[in-house]
Amino acid sequence: MLIDIAQLLAAERFIGVKAIRAGIHPLDAEHQPASGLMLLWLLGLGIMWLYMALLVIDPRGGLQGALMLMVSVGGFVLRRVAGLKWALVLMTIETAIRLGLLANMLMVIFFFGGRLLPPSYYN
Repeated sequence: MLIDIAQLLAAERFIGVKAIRAGIHPLDAEHQPASGLMLLWLLGLGIMWLYMALLVIDPRGGLQGALMLMVSVGGFVLRRVAGLKWALVLMTIETAIRLGLLANMLMVIFFFGGRLLPPSYYN
């Protein structure tokens, strides 16, 4: 969850509302982020994607992992189609959905013993 929130905050800082209003692409702006920060951001994205892919093979979080991957791929496609003006909005919605799925997965694991439905359903 922390990596997802940090990625959203980094994107907010990297893209910036002022740059969007001015119609300036972040890579064409005067003040570009340092290479180390860009590498750290990409590393965080890689860790997030690896985590989601590994969740797919875990029986306790497979459904949520697959849904998070689908949301991420869908968000990527929508950001490519919609352009820079909608990038932050779409990233915020995408992050909110992924965080909701992570919260659901934690609830399933800790409160329902790894089952998607409460134990009373299986009795």
